[in-house]
Amino acid sequence: QDTTPIEEQRARLAEKRSVLDTVLDNARDLQRGLGRTDSAKLDEYFQGIRDIETRLSKDEQWMGVPRPETKLPAPSSELSGKKEIEIMYDIMVAAMQTDSTRVLTYRQPVETLLTSVGIDVHPHDMSHYITTKGEKLAASQRRDIIQSELLAGLIDKLKATQEADGTRLFDHVSLAYGSNIRTGHELTNCPTILTGGGAGIKLGQNLVVPENTPLCNAWLTLLHGVGVKAERHGDSTGVIKELIA
Repeated sequence: QDTTPIEEQRARLAEKRSVLDTVLDNARDLQRGLGRTDSAKLDEYFQGIRDIETRLSKDEQWMGVPRPETKLPAPSSELSGKKEIEIMYDIMVAAMQTDSTRVLTYRQPVETLLTSVGIDVHPHDMSHYITTKGEKLAASQRRDIIQSELLAGLIDKLKATQEADGTRLFDHVSLAYGSNIRTGHELTNCPTILTGGGAGIKLGQNLVVPENTPLCNAWLTLLHGVGVKAERHGDSTGVIKELIA
């Protein structure tokens, strides 16, 4: 429960409403003379502002009202593992679509993912299948398939999301997906997926780079593709020319 004095809470809400009013006034000025597509896009933002206003009104209704106490235990979260990843991917798409952020990083909850799909092998043990393949290898392969399907779902969402100019959100995104470790404790030759049209890379290829090529070369290539002309990134030795479209 918020222990902030009531007057301070009211002042906070008034300030938020003032900001919303300014945003609405500016948006209404902008709406005049817009075409149908742009006007529809602006309507989405109006709806978002209305949702915020509704939440502010609910906050005001609860001011000074003590929260009811209960002896019931807190419910366990149903969003874990696979469902959590799916929801997070949806949030990421929404955040980019509304330009709430332009940079996103996400470390997947691998252990809860395995539990949610019925894989009873610890994620660390799973990678040690060189000498004892069997169950560990089968579990590793199933995990890879599930994670690949989840990633494909994210890419499909990016392709299905239309921008105001008729392009796809996918066309403006640079997406990197991978791991920092391979079988056992190997730190080299980790497969990395790069996709999206935002960095001007060549898609639809399986590229095998020379041995000992730093992964940072890929990151430097992406940086250049999005307009950041850095001389180096980490231990990079140059860009990967084969990636450049």
